[in-house]
Amino acid sequence: MNALTDMKPADLVEEFIRLRDEKQFVEKGFEAEVKTRYTDRMEAIKQTLLELLQKLGVDSIAGRSGTAFKSITTSVTVADAREFRRHVIGGEHWDYIDWRANKTAINDLVEAGEPLPPGINRSAFVQINVRRNTK
Repeated sequence: MNALTDMKPADLVEEFIRLRDEKQFVEKGFEAEVKTRYTDRMEAIKQTLLELLQKLGVDSIAGRSGTAFKSITTSVTVADAREFRRHVIGGEHWDYIDWRANKTAINDLVEAGEPLPPGINRSAFVQINVRRNTK
């Protein structure tokens, strides 16, 4: 028999919570160590290289071990959903949007006993969660 199956459920829950707490403690310490030893220094180097590239007026600079280069990252968010919807629908700019199913609405539909809309897949998985008593 498995050693875990020989344990009482209350002991399994207690051990799980203890292990989770220890894991979180170790992970936080590790994250702090990585940030201090690596991430902060790497960010400072990237900032210095960017300033150098801008000062020189170039997009990249090469060294023996690699190349530093500028790249542009963009973010697009909706500031006013109503206005954006009106613009998309009115101008039929369908390529401006991504269509996806609303998970909450689909789950509500299923819980009400309704069938899934055509073209939708839905999966549900059972898992175990453990919560600490706060007494």
